[in-house]
Amino acid sequence: MLHHKLWPIALACAVPCLSAQAQSPADLQQEIAALRAQIKALSDKVEALSTSTTNTQTAPGDSTHQVTQLEQKLNLAQEDAIKSGFKGLKIKGVLEAMYLRDSSAGVNTFSAAGDGGYATGMLDLSKEVDGGGGVNWTLRLMPGSSHLVNEATVSFPISESTRVYGGLIPDFQGYESGFAHLNPLLTHNALFDLAGPTNYTGIGMGYAISKDLALKWMIGNIDGAADDAGAYPNAPTPPLPPAPVPRTAGLAYRLDWTVNDYASLGLSGAHATSARQFNAVALDGGYIRGNWLINGQLNVGNLTAGAYNGSDARWWGLSALAGYKVTPRLQLLARADYLNNQDNGGGIYVGHYFNNLQDISKLSPLAGTGLGPKLNDVGGIIDPVVGADLTRVSLGTNYSINPSTQWKTELRVDQSTGFNFVDENGSFTQHKTTVGTSVVVSF
Repeated sequence: MLHHKLWPIALACAVPCLSAQAQSPADLQQEIAALRAQIKALSDKVEALSTSTTNTQTAPGDSTHQVTQLEQKLNLAQEDAIKSGFKGLKIKGVLEAMYLRDSSAGVNTFSAAGDGGYATGMLDLSKEVDGGGGVNWTLRLMPGSSHLVNEATVSFPISESTRVYGGLIPDFQGYESGFAHLNPLLTHNALFDLAGPTNYTGIGMGYAISKDLALKWMIGNIDGAADDAGAYPNAPTPPLPPAPVPRTAGLAYRLDWTVNDYASLGLSGAHATSARQFNAVALDGGYIRGNWLINGQLNVGNLTAGAYNGSDARWWGLSALAGYKVTPRLQLLARADYLNNQDNGGGIYVGHYFNNLQDISKLSPLAGTGLGPKLNDVGGIIDPVVGADLTRVSLGTNYSINPSTQWKTELRVDQSTGFNFVDENGSFTQHKTTVGTSVVVSF
């Protein structure tokens, strides 16, 4: 490009010479020849300069050579990742260091597992199989919980909007997540803890019905660990090996509707007809706009022969959570729960351990929950056909130290209609107070 720019310059220099009126034709021819010689010399210099620049750019040790070396190293690293199985692997983790004290335990507890026995540590490994046509697998571990493996699934697409998945997955009822970094408070609401299943093992499908509507379902075993413990009606003790353990099989599903940019609704349920026979249905919703967060949930359910007096257990409950950010980092939170469990002496999903045994000593699975048959102030049963109801109220804060670290605080009061709690002095009481704080780190 440079030698093209020299032509106008050369011609401009030639104009004064060509405009001289006193020169003869012979003189003009000599000057033209001289100008041509000068132009050729300039052109040769431009060509030499261009060749020198090209050689400089491609010489060993320059930027182009370095880029080539970097590309070769990246290709080798990619090949090593493929051979090692790390290509497409994603790793996420959460750890919550928690302090809790409740009036029934009467002790100060530092723990990596939260109230109700759910773990607050989590390690999530997920991978899209290279060249596998969209096949994904997930392994999620929760150390410290009663179930180390929280999820172990594999899935694959059969269309752009439909996937098939199988394995072990956690329950998907309600508005709260089981993971500490997604749960704004330290503890969970009463419906999460007491009124529904924990996990499913089987096969299912997920559908994106539209951009605002999604459905997933699964058929398989529900809470297999409960079956292993003999926790099904009409069987006071589990069968001894090698006799097979009856398994609870059923259907679980969830339908999600994104109403608009701020609001969503979900309908979920779990129904089983073998071993433990039960139904648990939940309707939940959420609203997030500006500084406000609002969640709500309604649960209803029943369990065949799961009540204290041997009849069917029945329950319904409500939960509501509100949060407001007073600053971009600090959120104030309040949650209220109510669980009605009066029928047949009490009995809820976790209460299937009753097994028709009308003995107060068999209520240990519900110890500390405030549920079970309604008790008087000395631990006696007021009426074996009346169960206690439970109310929970929580107040707390959630402070974002940085994008990956949260600091939480919570004060929770559990109130029972019976004297179904025992305080640190061994006295029967109608309430329990829990205070706690935690730091949650996620990556």
